[in-house]
Amino acid sequence: MPIMNITNRDGRRYNYNILKDEITIGRGKDNDIVLDDSTVSRNHAKVKRGDDDYTLVDLGSFNGTKVNGELIQSTTLQHDDLVKIGPIKLTFLTKEEQKPSVTDSVVILPESDDEKDDQKIVRSSSQVGFKDSGELLLKSPRRSDSPAVSIEEAQRFEEDFTSLERSNKVLFVLYEISRQLNSFGNFYELLSKIMDLIFMIIDADYGFLILTGDKDKDELIPVVVKYKDDRTKKRGKLRASRTIVNKVIKDKVSLLTSNAMKDSRLNHGESLFIRQIRSAICVPLWKKDDIIGVIQLESTRLDNHFNQEDLQLLQTISSQMAMIIEQASLNEQIKEEERMRSRLERFHSPQVIEMILKGGQETKDDIMEPKDLTATILFTDIIGFTHLSERMPPREINMILNQFFSRMTDIIFDYEGTLDKYIGDSLMAVFGAPIEKEGDAERAILAALQMRQDLTAMMGEMEPGKRFNVRIGINTGRVVAGNMGSPKRMDYTVIGDAVNIASRLESIAQPNQILIGEETFKHVKEKFNINKLGAKRVKGKTSEIMAYEVID
Repeated sequence: MPIMNITNRDGRRYNYNILKDEITIGRGKDNDIVLDDSTVSRNHAKVKRGDDDYTLVDLGSFNGTKVNGELIQSTTLQHDDLVKIGPIKLTFLTKEEQKPSVTDSVVILPESDDEKDDQKIVRSSSQVGFKDSGELLLKSPRRSDSPAVSIEEAQRFEEDFTSLERSNKVLFVLYEISRQLNSFGNFYELLSKIMDLIFMIIDADYGFLILTGDKDKDELIPVVVKYKDDRTKKRGKLRASRTIVNKVIKDKVSLLTSNAMKDSRLNHGESLFIRQIRSAICVPLWKKDDIIGVIQLESTRLDNHFNQEDLQLLQTISSQMAMIIEQASLNEQIKEEERMRSRLERFHSPQVIEMILKGGQETKDDIMEPKDLTATILFTDIIGFTHLSERMPPREINMILNQFFSRMTDIIFDYEGTLDKYIGDSLMAVFGAPIEKEGDAERAILAALQMRQDLTAMMGEMEPGKRFNVRIGINTGRVVAGNMGSPKRMDYTVIGDAVNIASRLESIAQPNQILIGEETFKHVKEKFNINKLGAKRVKGKTSEIMAYEVID
């Protein structure tokens, strides 16, 4: 049984277990997964279970559905696929690798309405730093020079040794948590391990870590639960009082109660009496300036079981855990950036990729969406390729093409162009898409001149029977650039009359000649040695087009 791990616009996360054969996703309240955002359609998408897989289907949504950055109509979901619906991310996870679920062992009870509060409250903020370990340690017991000690001194020494032993455990736990920051592994396993470490130094009967979910739904999601021993675990479900948790989250405080059943604020908390909770500590988990969860420890044993030192220690640990949670968020951003970079580097220059990745989330989301812009299009084609293919084995032709395309593509990227596509023995490149830049037309011509120069060097290394020439056509104008194709396959490209003219100019060029159109000429006429060839009639155009030859 897989799950959808959902990350809202504000970074809050929660899981949805896919239990039915079909679930719906959308803004409408009747959907199984409700995404409350204006960019999400009322009925946006659905997930259907097949014999051995799950299929995601877009239901004709207005803004579309993306899987791993590509718009889809219908696709089979694989583990760790990233589904993007508006600003909301949904990660499809299989049962084997999903985070441990504790919702069956933790029940969060309703909050009581009392307004009075006799609990010990400590102000908290995202700026709370690590508590100095020296403040958590007690000094080592002093050695007495006297061979005989009083009973009081012996008791004091025993207490000091006990405190020293606990202090050593504190140092060990703080060291272990810090060490995890440098060997970051599975996020939920790490949180569980930290809870184990907490129980080494704070004597609690129960403990749990809860993360916040959807703000509008006031959702709380238990992710780790810890029992002192198997005997306490067998008592049944752990019932967490929302009163305590909400106090910490809403008021942004840390809370210590010495006897929960006597606290005036908690008088109506039924779960406190059912479980006979006497002492409790609850501290917030921060992500920058927002609280994203809490750690709570409870005891059913003695009044005043927890003390101020326990509260300070748990605050220190929560500060370090906040760093781990922030690191997990950064790791996810890095993974997403790597996935996007891998997709982009096939077609875009490193400079363009950096501009996209540094352009913010809106740029990343919209970069492949169709849009109008001004771009310069370059076509280059091998002359006489058919005749060349007739005289050479296919494998050898393939090697020559790969060598040619590799060198030409490197040049395109060097001049910040975008590789649109390979078309048989020809190549199409775009300068100015997906991002318009000053000097696009100039860089296109510089790339063409470099292509011609490198081709001359390349042909000098080949046998006479394998040599060839190329034609190059360049034109500038308004185009539509974006992902185009069928729902099953989409490619980034540009369309428009400016593209057609560039292709026609290439088709009438002489061997190793670079022809440019009127609009390109207007952009670069002062920067290159250019000859005007005059009006030319080309295939597919009712009127003639002006052609210019770039000399150098």
